[in-house]
Amino acid sequence: MKGRRILVVGAGFAGAVYARELAEAGFSVTVIDRRSHIAGNAYDEETGAGIRLHRYGPHLCHTNNARVVEWLRRFGEFLPYEHRVVARLGDGRQVPLPINLHTLEAIFGVTINGE
Repeated sequence: MKGRRILVVGAGFAGAVYARELAEAGFSVTVIDRRSHIAGNAYDEETGAGIRLHRYGPHLCHTNNARVVEWLRRFGEFLPYEHRVVARLGDGRQVPLPINLHTLEAIFGVTINGE
């Protein structure tokens, strides 16, 4: 099967990964996408003012799989990111969102130890 031509439709995460793996396995791969860029909805670009613009909304990559991280790092640099979203309660207190143990403890005033 090596040397055969393969068409991958879509250059989002899935299409790009399939195309890369097939190409590294020796297949001749052509990728097409209706958009003028790769990365699908996870595409972002830097504006002239140096601001990173998420054209299709914010996107995050969550994994604790070292093999996935190692594979991804072959293709680019990751920017450090810390997710901090808070809700302001009627009394002015701020609590984390999405809801977690700290949110529940702040709202209800009880300590939840997970047991």
